[in-house]
Amino acid sequence: MASGIPTRRTTRRIDENAPPPAGTIATRARSAAANTGNNAANTAIPQMKRTASALGATTRSTTADNKPIPTGTSTSQVNKPGTRRRAALGEIGTAPNAAKGDKGKAAERRPLATRETSQPAVRRTTRSTTLEAREEKPTVAVKRKVGSVTSSTTNLRPRPGYSRHGSAVSAASTSTSTSTARPGRQLKETVSITEDGPAPKRPRPSTPEDVFTDNYDADNKVVAVAEPSSKAPVPKDYGWTDLDAEDEGDPTMVSEYVVDAFAYMMELEKSTMPDSKYMENQEELQWKMRQILNDWIVEVHTKFRLLPETLLIAINLIDRFLTARTVSLEKFQLVGLTALFVAAKYEEVICPSVTHFLHMADGGYDVDEILRAERYLLQTLDFDLAYPNPLHFLRRVSKADGYDVHSRTVAKFFIEISCIDHRLLPYPPSMLAAAAMWLARLCFDRGPWHANMVHYSTYAQHELLECAQVMLDYAVDPELDTSTAFFKKYASRKHLKASVFVREWAQHRWPDSAKGRSSNQGRELEAEFGGEQQAPLPPNSPSA
Repeated sequence: MASGIPTRRTTRRIDENAPPPAGTIATRARSAAANTGNNAANTAIPQMKRTASALGATTRSTTADNKPIPTGTSTSQVNKPGTRRRAALGEIGTAPNAAKGDKGKAAERRPLATRETSQPAVRRTTRSTTLEAREEKPTVAVKRKVGSVTSSTTNLRPRPGYSRHGSAVSAASTSTSTSTARPGRQLKETVSITEDGPAPKRPRPSTPEDVFTDNYDADNKVVAVAEPSSKAPVPKDYGWTDLDAEDEGDPTMVSEYVVDAFAYMMELEKSTMPDSKYMENQEELQWKMRQILNDWIVEVHTKFRLLPETLLIAINLIDRFLTARTVSLEKFQLVGLTALFVAAKYEEVICPSVTHFLHMADGGYDVDEILRAERYLLQTLDFDLAYPNPLHFLRRVSKADGYDVHSRTVAKFFIEISCIDHRLLPYPPSMLAAAAMWLARLCFDRGPWHANMVHYSTYAQHELLECAQVMLDYAVDPELDTSTAFFKKYASRKHLKASVFVREWAQHRWPDSAKGRSSNQGRELEAEFGGEQQAPLPPNSPSA
């Protein structure tokens, strides 16, 4: 260090173990005597002698005669020949019981595991089972050669004259190797390859289903090969592509939870479905009256310009209430009006007031009567309004259709047929949405029901034919009343005149059914699309 650079080192004290005086800076100073190994005894630092009590905590230097080294002896004197030093990490010292003449020699290095004596190479492949240590080594899979394999284990010996597979071998050619079994060790099979080379490999199955086993007789001939009984069935949505991956950055699409959400809705729809035969328990009502009431609710819903979900929830509340209670004809309209009032408050942001509904009822009921009916309806349904709407499932399956506005509008028309036609009551909302989309794609000739449509609707084509046939029967019915509020609603330009388009398309495609003289009346879709078939791959699929 240059002399001009100031340092923080203080003057060396005489007694380095003494505490520093007040106002000084404690530093790590080394004495000149500490740097010389032979002058350690001449320093002012007191030396601490090792006692017998410190033997358990420190290592004690000894000579070759196992005697302690006197204090003050230098390192060069200790390490001279004939003295014993402490072995470093990884070194092997002198054998403890060595002879006097071999004191200076290191003990022979021994392996950690006992090595087996190598056997002379033979002309046949020998197989021995040994007990390996904990570490696992990669095994080499070698196929056995029939008629030249001998087996040996630690406790089990093969029957003399036969191998494990029934091949006749001599007892003298059987080689065995034994080892002592220890707890915590596992059996590992070692295979020795002879100088003739490994035996030819047996053909491996190409698929997990093509598993076979070979049975050999006493002459080592294959007597039977078990073929696979049946292959695993191909999933009905085989080849579908993940359309939710592109929405990972959009928080409004909740692609992380969409699968779980729709799985929960499909479980929930089972508990919110009404009895499809509840009209048998009603004394004063008929299915025709349900059609008239619901058509009037469609008209009120259109005048109030409510959401489509509100209409479907109101129809579900009516059917579920009629499933649990018997209603007179006088209170039948009150049930429909109250259900629409409750559904509007459940779904709408700004819903009409009770006075607006009284005006639509033309003064047939008062405010107190509607409010009492509302409480009674909610208590009957246990305040359970969580109805999985078919329009939610329709939006899900419409994603696989590319969000085509024409197909989706026509599908809405087919879905709302369930509000008028009671024959659609047995089908869950998810099937209503899938069948409506399948029939709408058929109207526009959008192609087959491919794997993406199957995956995102959870229904194959053959599962939708029965539900779609009911929708088609309503549209192709020659006695269909086109003056209803429901038909006029979808005949407007707002809904792309879907009702008019569907009826003309059905009459043109099945003219005999429209006239009521078809031999396949009510079976048009089954006759044309019936039969089990696998859904084709999506159009944009890489393997399509």
